[in-house]
Amino acid sequence: MTKRKLLCQNADEDVNKDSKLLSHQDGPYETVILEQTIVKIGALLAQGFGEAGTKIIADNMAKTQGNVDPMIPGNKVVAIFGFCDIRSFTKLTNVLQERIIVFVNEIADIVHGTVDKFSGAANKNIGNSFLLVWKFEEEDTVFDASRGNQVPIHDSARVRQLADMSVISFLKILAQIKKSYYLDKFMRRKEVIRKLKANKVNMGFGLHTGWAIEGAIGSDFKIDASYLSPNVNLASRMQAATVQYGLPILISGELFKILTKQTQSFMR
Repeated sequence: MTKRKLLCQNADEDVNKDSKLLSHQDGPYETVILEQTIVKIGALLAQGFGEAGTKIIADNMAKTQGNVDPMIPGNKVVAIFGFCDIRSFTKLTNVLQERIIVFVNEIADIVHGTVDKFSGAANKNIGNSFLLVWKFEEEDTVFDASRGNQVPIHDSARVRQLADMSVISFLKILAQIKKSYYLDKFMRRKEVIRKLKANKVNMGFGLHTGWAIEGAIGSDFKIDASYLSPNVNLASRMQAATVQYGLPILISGELFKILTKQTQSFMR
């Protein structure tokens, strides 16, 4: 038998083996596809809801009726809330037009990736603003109704480390945005420089700590997993105040108290 005939015979035998194998595995193969699809859907749910939606998904998965009920009570948590905002966003949108989505997503990639690396979680994206959250463990806090808006946080190495990481992550974001090649290309366009009178991305950051209600906000048509409280609003207002103070970052006194001594020494 020639070498060519031998190769053809071996190839035919391989095809027959594969055909027999597939015919026996039709059932399991379909199950594998179904499992992979469920895993993908779960990953999309986790990505869409974020860390704040973990309890919402878990509670609905535990139900046997098969329906999704977004109208479930919230959960009180204590966390560090951070807002960051892209400056001159209206002008940027007018200049970049369709490319504004790519521009914002370049910044979002830096913001979300850095915060995740420093033990935080991305929550809401509101056009040119991002809400970031660093949640404390339950044993790190004590709820006391008589204290009103203030929730005592235990002085521990874990608490101080998390507080430090929230500040460091914002500093890292500032540094990475300045070094970004893609953002630099956007900002060096002639029309951008002409409209903004600047060739750098400018952002403002605000940080505050306190309690908030974590849960689903919306209706049967659309829900978002987010946080509601005066403390979240205060973080947003601090971010807005960076414009008046001419600073990139403002943090509250409540957060300053739980930073490590070393990090406090760098504060102005």
